[in-house]
Amino acid sequence: MDYELGLTAVAELKALLGTENLIPYALRWILMHDAVSVVIPGASKTAQVLQNVKAAELPDLTPEQMAGVKAIYDKYIRPTVHHLW
Repeated sequence: MDYELGLTAVAELKALLGTENLIPYALRWILMHDAVSVVIPGASKTAQVLQNVKAAELPDLTPEQMAGVKAIYDKYIRPTVHHLW
């Protein structure tokens, strides 16, 4: 996948979610799936651990946010990588 394309997708995700820090939202998104009972993210600093824990406290993404995430994936990511899965 093109690096600049990835940065564009990240910028749109930040705008959609109203944040500069996507990590808690990525963890929250994963935790929203019924098949997932735990996430084990990496962390090398106390601040990273605390940030990761906050993901469990975030509300679920709204249906509008989920649709926005899917639209960004479909626009920027799907054409270049989805066929590899």
